[in-house]
Amino acid sequence: MKRTERGFAVYAEFKDLDGVNVRIQQSSLATKHAVWIQNEIVLCGPDKEPIGNAHLDKRMARRIVKALQRFIDQ
Repeated sequence: MKRTERGFAVYAEFKDLDGVNVRIQQSSLATKHAVWIQNEIVLCGPDKEPIGNAHLDKRMARRIVKALQRFIDQ
């Protein structure tokens, strides 16, 4: 399993349908066992509005489910 520079587990990392990075990562929260579901903020549209949603197909959704299951099983 990949780890961050600070040693936190990265359960999955991939690009979504729009080429935006998605990452499921162990949180640094000290008081609880937690996970981040992260994706990059991209600027979209004529006004360059920030969009922070992951655009997933079924294969990508399965990757997230598997990553979350690994987190749960820890």
